[in-house]
Amino acid sequence: MRKDRILFTSEGKPMSPDAIRYEIGCFRDAYMDATHEIIQDSKELDKKGEAFIKCTSRLLSSFGMTRSGPFKKGVNKEEKLLDCWSKVGSSIIEIKYSIFQSGLSRNRLLLELDNHSREDLIEKIWVVFKRLLPLTMGGKAYGLVGASKILFAVLPEIALPIDNSQWLQIFRTVDFGDVIKWMASDIQHWESSSGEKLNEMDNSGRLTTLPSVYNIMAMAVRPKKTKGKDDLLISS
Repeated sequence: MRKDRILFTSEGKPMSPDAIRYEIGCFRDAYMDATHEIIQDSKELDKKGEAFIKCTSRLLSSFGMTRSGPFKKGVNKEEKLLDCWSKVGSSIIEIKYSIFQSGLSRNRLLLELDNHSREDLIEKIWVVFKRLLPLTMGGKAYGLVGASKILFAVLPEIALPIDNSQWLQIFRTVDFGDVIKWMASDIQHWESSSGEKLNEMDNSGRLTTLPSVYNIMAMAVRPKKTKGKDDLLISS
C-alpha cells in the first residue's frame, strides 16, 4: 500500500475543502451522473438481479468498459452480468441487508460502523470480490478493475471503483479489503484534521457516499500520463 495519504498533501497537510471541490468540479458529468444514479438505484436489490444489472450496466458504460473486453455491449454483456449475479447475488443481498439493519447512514457507513463490524463487512466484500475475478477477466484484463467497479455499482456505501493505474501505482496491492481499510483510515484522518465531512464536498449533491467522493481524489493523484483516460484501457 502507498505510504502517503490521498487526502493529504506531500507535506502531510489535509487537502483543503476547496481543493477537493475543485477536483470534483473538474470531473466529467458522465461519471457524476452515473454515480448519482447507482447510489439511488442500489438502495434495495431484488433477488432476480434486475437492479444489479441496471446499476452495473450504467456504471460500466460510463467508464467506457462496454466498448470492448468481457462486458462489451450486446447479449454477451448482459449474460456476463447475469453470471456475476448468479455467482455472488445472494452474498451481495446479505451484505446490503446488514447495511440496512445497521440503521446507519449509507453516505457515512464507512466511518459510522464500529471497528469490528467494519472489519466483518470488509471481509465479506473481499470474499465476493475474489469470487467475481474469474468472471471479470478477459483479454488483457485481470479482473481487478471489473470486479471493483461492479461492487461499487451496487455497494457505493463501502466499495471503491479502482482502475489499472490505481491498482499498480497508487494502492500497489491486489487485496480489495486492504484498499477499503486504507480508504476508511484516510477519510477518518482527513475529517479529524479538517473538521469537515468528505461526503458533503460535492456542491451538486450527486456524490453523497464517502467512496464516491474519495474516488475522485484517488483519480486525481494518478500519474499524469494516464489522467483523463477512460478505464477502457484495462478491458481491451
